[in-house]
Amino acid sequence: MDQTFIKDLLVRGIIGISERERSQKQDILINIVLFGDVSKAGQSDAIEDCINYRTVAKKTIAYVERAARYTVEALANDLARLCLEEPGVEGVRIRVEKPGAVRFAQSVGVEIERFHPAGKSRRHQAYISLGSNIDPRKNLVQAVELLRKAVTVNALSAVWETEPVGSAGPRFMNATAWISTDLDAVSLKEQVLRPIEEKLGRMRGEDKYAPRTIDLDILVFDEKILDGGLWSQDFLALPTSELRPDLLDDQTGRNLGEVAQSLKSHSTAVVVPDLDLNAV
Repeated sequence: MDQTFIKDLLVRGIIGISERERSQKQDILINIVLFGDVSKAGQSDAIEDCINYRTVAKKTIAYVERAARYTVEALANDLARLCLEEPGVEGVRIRVEKPGAVRFAQSVGVEIERFHPAGKSRRHQAYISLGSNIDPRKNLVQAVELLRKAVTVNALSAVWETEPVGSAGPRFMNATAWISTDLDAVSLKEQVLRPIEEKLGRMRGEDKYAPRTIDLDILVFDEKILDGGLWSQDFLALPTSELRPDLLDDQTGRNLGEVAQSLKSHSTAVVVPDLDLNAV
């Protein structure tokens, strides 16, 4: 089977069991081989027919920076699962190493292979915005806890405090969740997001800018942008760019990282330093 590879991707993250390892980030070396038929891309010379190694690399970086796993075995297994959710990937070989972890050894690590189960549908990935300006610390934490019961939460951005849009109400706290799910976009909204909003007391009325306990919306689903506000609203762009700075605006050709930096220069948004949703 054809192979697409990412060689010697160096990411800094928390990995290990000792107090020292849990207190500071360290280098983690990752090698990925993606198995899948690339003959169509060879014939067409079209990027849309390729296995998107750039996306895989960006997602790997975002995950490793936030996962804080105890063992390289668990981290490798997580990364293999994410790779198998990518279009065109039928199998994956993952090598995860901790350079300098053992005296006199260049590195230690683990290498695993996983393959997509025959006949099983590929899971979907989505980026969900979370926002609250009524008791936001409590409601964001509870929303994440409820999300984790319904879908696989891969990673969360930092929490950003931003000005409300369209009203003079309290400032919002916003974040973005990167999730995996077996549900399609409509089912995800109706069976997961809306019930969480209702459980946390979200009230919908004529004033769409009214304060709310929680607001959950799908921004991106299987790499398709569903909310165009991602390119113009700081409360969407800033947290999402932490997870996927490479997302491209088809209209302007700019990536989300560039858009977020531009919006930040004209925004009063700030990171909330003492609220880490990844630890929930």
